[in-house]
Amino acid sequence: MRILRSRCTRAIHPSVALAMLAGLGATVLAPGVARATNILEFPDNGSEQMARGGAWMARASDPLAAFYNPAGLAGQQTRLTLQANISVENTCFTRQLAKNDPTIEPLAGANGAFPKVCNGGSPSPDPQLGLTYRLTPKIGLGFLPLLAPSAPAANNSWPMFVKDQPAPQRYMLVSSNLLLITPTIAAGFEVVDRLRLGASFQWGIATFDYKSATAATNGAAVTGGTVDPKSNDVLAEATGKQVFVPGFTLGAIWSPLDDLDIAGWYKYSAPVSTDADLKAAPGAFSGAAALGKTPTLNNVNGPQGQTNIGQVKLVLPMEAKVGFRFHVPRAGVAYDEHTRDPLSQDKFDAEVNLTYANNSAANTLQVRFPGNANGDGTVPVPGTPGYAPPISDVNHGYRDVYGVRVGGDYNAIPDKLAVRAGAFFESNGQNPTYMNIDNVGSQKIGLALGGTYRIHFGGEGKTRALEISLGYMHVFYADETNNGPGGLPAIAGTACNPVESPAPARPAQTARRRTAPTGRSTSAPLQIR
Repeated sequence: MRILRSRCTRAIHPSVALAMLAGLGATVLAPGVARATNILEFPDNGSEQMARGGAWMARASDPLAAFYNPAGLAGQQTRLTLQANISVENTCFTRQLAKNDPTIEPLAGANGAFPKVCNGGSPSPDPQLGLTYRLTPKIGLGFLPLLAPSAPAANNSWPMFVKDQPAPQRYMLVSSNLLLITPTIAAGFEVVDRLRLGASFQWGIATFDYKSATAATNGAAVTGGTVDPKSNDVLAEATGKQVFVPGFTLGAIWSPLDDLDIAGWYKYSAPVSTDADLKAAPGAFSGAAALGKTPTLNNVNGPQGQTNIGQVKLVLPMEAKVGFRFHVPRAGVAYDEHTRDPLSQDKFDAEVNLTYANNSAANTLQVRFPGNANGDGTVPVPGTPGYAPPISDVNHGYRDVYGVRVGGDYNAIPDKLAVRAGAFFESNGQNPTYMNIDNVGSQKIGLALGGTYRIHFGGEGKTRALEISLGYMHVFYADETNNGPGGLPAIAGTACNPVESPAPARPAQTARRRTAPTGRSTSAPLQIR
């Protein structure tokens, strides 16, 4: 989120990430009544799901089916699951100073290259808690009180300073802290033999906290002078929350043959649309702040002193999947066609999912502040000559994404030990001109593996069991190169300079980036104006 900015100049902000996901789950089988193509996510939450490369929608055999395909609740035994995905994402960025940039940037070398900066790369836990209740042999209920998107890094931290100088990426992002949880209730019903339908409802809860730098004024560049970021830059922070973001999923599983399941899934969520508080710290990049002291951020209030002056809207993309699962039933095992327990019933299975996400609908992060009829901001930022621009939308250049997921299980010891593996591919989800360091939208390939060990309790019937699951996924991002004009708007709190100005208001930047085969960041020149 770019809090204070003008739409005068443009800069490219590319990034690359190396992501690793690990999932550990424990599922309890009780006696009794016997997410992601999305640009913001990986496939999928859950140890079993992730270790199959996300190819799980037609299998849908644990309580997370309440979200990922509620039709799979019909036929499940009563279960309780507690799991957690832990993601590690490393993103690095290298900036190249444009030749016509008059700002004072001591970090830029003789050739205009800045030192490479990277995010914290700290592990980001993503827990899941779910319950399935077998109401009848044909009806299953599901409840997920704790579930969140399978995002790579909810908390993203970048440096404010490098060698006691303002960090090169500060205009893009200093830190972000995001939370979106979707408590879910669901039901699955076998309407006729071999055809299961299901639906779920989500009550989303969202909070956000973004910090980035902005130029308080761009006037110095108009007269051909220079701009000193240490005295001109402001640290800006936007926070907000929404306690009700409704959404739903629909699912179906049809088993026309004993060894074939065909499934479909659809997800919709209302947009996150909420008020936002704005805070600012003029001089945050100079003086004592540069020596490591935390700057004090003060409220930026509206004309009548009100807080929550901003309006933020983010569309959450619609998603759809179709899946085909081939499985070989075990010989000599009593088969109840209304019960689905692949670990005990099958020798092995293999699944293919085709995925689609309408990411282009989420292309623009809408950020608005009060303004007048001329389009000028009316909320001054204390301590600066700048204003909060009334239209501060951020264009991410997102594209619709298509993907394929393949994965399967092999029951090495029937009803006790399963090993699994999977992979996924997703098409490029972002125009590289708008590559940012908040989300990486390039083409992705993921490889995964894992397993489950089931421990039985009780007597002859073996009606109770504990499952321990572990999964691992490594995601590779394709390289992106931008050799044309355009990019993200520069950040400034005053009106844009005329196009004919002798120097740009916030001069264009160039950047360096290349992705090594492992997904780590190295550098190669890009010329962007």
